[in-house]
Amino acid sequence: MQFTSRFKNEAHKISAGILVLVALIIISTVNYLLFHTVVEFLSIFISLGIAAIAFHTSKISQENDYLLNFLGVAYLNVAIFDFLHTLAYQGMGIFPGNTANLVIQLWIIPRYFECLIFLLIAWGLPKSLHIRNVLPLFTALSITMLLLVFTGFFPDCFLPSTGLTFFKIISEYIIIFLLLVAFAILLKRKTQMDSELFRQLLLACLATIMAEVFHLFYSFANGAGTFLAHICKLASYYFIYNIIISKKLLGPYETIKDLYQNMERKVLARTRELEAANLRLREGQKILTQLNQKLSETNRLKSEFMATVTHELRTPLTSIVAFCELLLDETAGPLTAEQRENLLDINVGAQQLMILISDILDMAKYEAGNLRLNLEKVDLNDVLHVVWRTMAPIASQHNISLEIKKIELPLVLGDPERLRQMIVNLISNSLKYTKEGGRISIWATKEEKCAAIHVKDTGTGIAPEFLPYIFEKFRQGDGSLKRQRSGTGLGLALVKTLAELQGGKVSVKSELGKGTQFTLEIPFAKTS
Repeated sequence: MQFTSRFKNEAHKISAGILVLVALIIISTVNYLLFHTVVEFLSIFISLGIAAIAFHTSKISQENDYLLNFLGVAYLNVAIFDFLHTLAYQGMGIFPGNTANLVIQLWIIPRYFECLIFLLIAWGLPKSLHIRNVLPLFTALSITMLLLVFTGFFPDCFLPSTGLTFFKIISEYIIIFLLLVAFAILLKRKTQMDSELFRQLLLACLATIMAEVFHLFYSFANGAGTFLAHICKLASYYFIYNIIISKKLLGPYETIKDLYQNMERKVLARTRELEAANLRLREGQKILTQLNQKLSETNRLKSEFMATVTHELRTPLTSIVAFCELLLDETAGPLTAEQRENLLDINVGAQQLMILISDILDMAKYEAGNLRLNLEKVDLNDVLHVVWRTMAPIASQHNISLEIKKIELPLVLGDPERLRQMIVNLISNSLKYTKEGGRISIWATKEEKCAAIHVKDTGTGIAPEFLPYIFEKFRQGDGSLKRQRSGTGLGLALVKTLAELQGGKVSVKSELGKGTQFTLEIPFAKTS
């Protein structure tokens, strides 16, 4: 189908070319001056068309644009000389005197331009070539040639007494030779060029060579040689015009046309693919929902298992802590210094392990929905006394001062065991980030309808960018998820959870290098 359409298109072009040729032959037999004017103006219009298309599409980045832009600039200058050549032709009466020499001079110069064009293209133009670089060079060259012609410094090409000069004849041979060189280089570079571009350039170069060959047989202005030379020149311009049209206009248009014609088919195909993908997605969502249900159930069973395991672990640990405290109280008899130190180590380790296990147990209970609170009226001093007994040995082992000030506030409404656990977790967190010789202070203030318990340390502090995340599970004070320090990463998350379950909240203020202060707010109990 495409081959048939192309064949018809070529047939139409050949038919149109034959009609134009017949018309020009008829015009030349009737009035050769009219023929010359018509054929030259056709050449000029084609040249200006080449230039106009090249200039107006120069900003469109396409393959071979540098070559097409070069042709546009070159043939604009060729058109100027062809126009002057037409005006100077015998019988036009534009320029005074015998203009035979001027006519041939204005013919030779653009032919030199053409052979230069073909040589540069055949040799290979640099891809960085741009109109703004080429236009000044060609313009300067054209102006120089015109000045030489009209000031009389350009070599004579025709003398009334002797006819064609040696310069004119040798120029024709030089131009033909250079065009043949360009033709040969084009043939050699056939595989490096676009097939359509190569074909049109080769035909244009061949037509230009034929035009110069016919001009060698110049005997008089309206002879057969000049007729054929002008026809071949017109053909050469037409082939160059074909290059510009096919590459600058028809090529992009055909591409857009093909894209438009295939768009609906591609959209329909894509729609079918999307429908199939949506079907697979819906099936996948069903499977995912089932998996999520199974995962939720598995997670619940895991939480229950963790709660059971940690509960079983806490029972013997409680006994270990209790026996350590009995031994330390020397109920069973006096202790040596070494025995006391060993028991203290055991007690501290057991207390720390008890804290970790309690955190895991309570978080597992919370996730399984089994965490229960026993809310009652609580004296915070009683809670802090238990906290002191738990955390003082641990702080002492780390050579950190633990200061707990007596609280003179009304009773709060909370779970005493959970309150103890929250404060212990806050102190444990401070211990991890406070160096030996540091201090941890605990005190309370009254804040409207709640008691604010403050835990302040002299540790390393927390960077501002990490503060929003420290109450998340498995987060550390440096914002990382890695376990670079001891602990489960559940302590602060559990504090936040337990505080909210008791109607309170927890907040933090910190400054790098100066320490951190946690504030735990618990509502006051209603007075009866």
